[in-house]
Amino acid sequence: MQPPQPESPAETGLGPIRPWSSLLYRDFALLWSGGLFSSIATQMRYMATIFQVYAISGSPIQLGLTGAFQALPFVLFGLFGGVVADVFDRRKVLIITQILNVVPSVALGVLTISGDVQVRHIYALITLASFVGIFGRPARTALIPRLVPRSRLMNAVTLNTTSDQSSFLIGPVMAGSLIALVGTGNAYLLNALLFVPAVLTALAIRTSGKTQTQGRRISLTSLLEGLRFVWVQRIILSLFLLDMGATVVGFYRPLLPIFSTDVYGVSAAGFGVLAGAPAVGSVLGAMSLLLLGDIRRKGVLVLVAAVLFGASLALLGVSPWFWMGLIAVAILGFTDSISVTVRRTTIQLLAPDEIRGRAASMMTVFAQAANSSGALVAGVAAALLGAPHALLLGSGLCILIVLGIGFAMPSLWRYRSD
Repeated sequence: MQPPQPESPAETGLGPIRPWSSLLYRDFALLWSGGLFSSIATQMRYMATIFQVYAISGSPIQLGLTGAFQALPFVLFGLFGGVVADVFDRRKVLIITQILNVVPSVALGVLTISGDVQVRHIYALITLASFVGIFGRPARTALIPRLVPRSRLMNAVTLNTTSDQSSFLIGPVMAGSLIALVGTGNAYLLNALLFVPAVLTALAIRTSGKTQTQGRRISLTSLLEGLRFVWVQRIILSLFLLDMGATVVGFYRPLLPIFSTDVYGVSAAGFGVLAGAPAVGSVLGAMSLLLLGDIRRKGVLVLVAAVLFGASLALLGVSPWFWMGLIAVAILGFTDSISVTVRRTTIQLLAPDEIRGRAASMMTVFAQAANSSGALVAGVAAALLGAPHALLLGSGLCILIVLGIGFAMPSLWRYRSD
């Protein structure tokens, strides 16, 4: 089955773009639903691990290291995941990685139930899970332009982002609720079952995952081609730098257990609600983009969203009440959702098919490197200044970085997708 990708004048007869337009394409609907299950399972597992690490150690620094270990494989090997997605069948890569995702969840469940789990075990298994994600994420992302017409790409990427962001709500709430109801070990085992639908939907996709570079060897030359492409496409480079800079100084998620326990004094279920609140804002942000359709001034939009994200960090830092903290993290999710969606769409629009896997992996590498550094910076800053003051400092630095990139690379705020 050939993908409905090539752009032609006939695309003008597809009708207006509705919020659900891309879901009318069978294979994209399968990819989207499978991605939803996988993302929920991944977020559920991550939230369970950071809650467990803080419960075992009580250390903000060890909590920050949880995010660092999760990002480490992406920083070291992430670019090779994109090369794999551009050399091998992307559909098959997606199936294999979804099957392997079950292993860390089952291992964490067994170790926890047996009473043998230590922080080092959690670090090792989240590192393994991230290593699997190195290959799965670029394969899924690079498949999207093959499953919908080009005129529906913004809609498809937004829907895919909505799926990801919904998992930030559902996953933490499920993690907190299941930990409270059945215990951490059983929560991990139930988490493993969520990857089964992700495997089945990937198996049902009919569109070929083979690439134009099928049969090429994985080599340093292939890797350098991807790096060269990003360097030449300065708009993509500026988006990567923007994401990295803002995230390093504004990565707030590892601090949420501290806010829930030490600032707000809520239970595990309350932590789940706080950790899921950013996803409420994220879904609202994605829905806003779906209703607006294709926005041409994507450069301006991503810069404005990043500045508002930085300002929202300060709001969370000064929030003394639980309800106010919920509002602050929801705004953080709203602005981040818009920024992420625009970045992903722009990369898919500018990257040719034979390099989309590498472009997607580089976006992930930049993001995970930022998450790794940001998690460590957040943990150290919280230990030295306290979590609220750490976010206030991060807010000011984030806004300065965004404005600096905007002025240093004017091609970004001038960029129009038309």
